[in-house]
Amino acid sequence: MAEQPPVFVLAWVTVRGESLTQMGQGGRVLFVEHPTRGWEIPGGHLEDGETPDQAMLRELKEETGLTGEIISWNTSYYPKGWVAHVVVKPTDGHSWSVEDTKVSKVQWWAEVPPLIEWTVEEFMDLSKWCTRHSRC
Repeated sequence: MAEQPPVFVLAWVTVRGESLTQMGQGGRVLFVEHPTRGWEIPGGHLEDGETPDQAMLRELKEETGLTGEIISWNTSYYPKGWVAHVVVKPTDGHSWSVEDTKVSKVQWWAEVPPLIEWTVEEFMDLSKWCTRHSRC
């Protein structure tokens, strides 16, 4: 049976060449601040005709202004969504703004940021997955 395509995609974004240690142990991950949901990882829904890769790279660009490379996919953590490990080139700033009305700020975090709708467990699980399964 073929794997069902996701309804949404999310990005676990790290910097190319940086150590892939778990959050809280020195690794940095890119988060976006949604005006009402708070800090979360970039992502969104697939548009008609898009592949998961196309949707992920589009959402990354829209929400962060960055382009990246998909290293691997976690297709089983969320029932209707996939999480990509995406690597980007180093950025000049620790945080910045973009022209997406759904994003207040973009920032690198070495620990889980203050959360409203997400859970610390989600981000720690994804951090562990990335350090175990991704290849940079």
